[in-house]
Amino acid sequence: MRKTATNKDAIRRQNLSALLTKVHLYGTVSRSALGEDLNLSKTAIADLVSDLESRSLIERIGNEQSGSAGRPSQLVRPNPKLHVVVVNPEIDAINIAIVNFANEIVTKQIIEIKDVYSVQRCIAIVSEHLSELSREGYSKTLRGMVLALPGAIDDQTKELIDAPSLGWRNMRTAELFQQAFDLRVWEINNARAATVSEMLFGAAKSTRNAICLFSGVGGIGGGIVVNQQILEGAHGLAGEIGKMRMLPTALQKGPTFGELMHRQDIVAALGRSRLHDDELDALIVSNTEVKVHEVIDEQTDVLIAALETLRDLFDPEVIVLGGYLGSLVKARTNHILGTLNSTSLKERGVDFLVPRAAELLDMVLVGAAQKAWEGLLKDPTLISEGSLA
Repeated sequence: MRKTATNKDAIRRQNLSALLTKVHLYGTVSRSALGEDLNLSKTAIADLVSDLESRSLIERIGNEQSGSAGRPSQLVRPNPKLHVVVVNPEIDAINIAIVNFANEIVTKQIIEIKDVYSVQRCIAIVSEHLSELSREGYSKTLRGMVLALPGAIDDQTKELIDAPSLGWRNMRTAELFQQAFDLRVWEINNARAATVSEMLFGAAKSTRNAICLFSGVGGIGGGIVVNQQILEGAHGLAGEIGKMRMLPTALQKGPTFGELMHRQDIVAALGRSRLHDDELDALIVSNTEVKVHEVIDEQTDVLIAALETLRDLFDPEVIVLGGYLGSLVKARTNHILGTLNSTSLKERGVDFLVPRAAELLDMVLVGAAQKAWEGLLKDPTLISEGSLA
């Protein structure tokens, strides 16, 4: 950290960034723990904490006795009064949430929609919701808005290339929202957002290499963590796991992983037209009907083939599976793990596969919010002292 700094101001910004990032990720943490992590003196930590507190980025909340003797260490946490709006449009609903700097979902609304909707209609629905939030006083503490989109986004052109479940293609979605709301707007693929959550706060937090697979009503998505960095590729398009070709033939391209995995097939086999992930999760695990298990078995075999490929390409410590993919793992854990180990160069234990079902939406929302905090964490001096008081 100090080798790249050229002057005292640069060193200070780097130290402020390092401390704020630790607090943001840890939540409540003591100043003594921060000193140990950053290898800085008590005086330096106290000075940095005071600086960040004056910018309303962190707050002091009490003391912690770290041992049987000595003075207690002061506790600090991220300022929970700094907010961002996260909008997650899906095929059957628009999810709108307020997420604070302490990575807490303050409020969340799921607006169910039964038919195809345009980006303009989405903007109108979000606008109506933001009007309510303004009356509640959130407008003064908003850092901006993040769109968690079910589609591929080109990081270079800032264009949503394709969100097939929504029918949105070749559009600058963030720019449209920014014009409508006069707010800074960021965008991120929703599966990438969930991967960010898993890497920073979830099952992949203590690992260096992980694969995250997520499924929803719009299809299959995912993310790949290599050496504690999310693989992005040249244009931010890496990790499109649902597009992996499966079962190729000599005459034509085989279907993709996403094309072979149909959540709705299981929903229909259960005799329903639509189900939330937590409902589907419970029914997959508990159902005893033969026709349902036939569909589960077919999709489990496809899932195993995809997991074998990903395992051998990236050698992850864990594979996190969200949505109904997590439900399949719960229902067929022994079969899936046993088959994987029968074809693996190294045997994996029961902790190799981590199913996530009902928590998926919250992971998307919290992970998406990180887009709004990236610049602030890198340079906390972007917020002047007393400006948020």
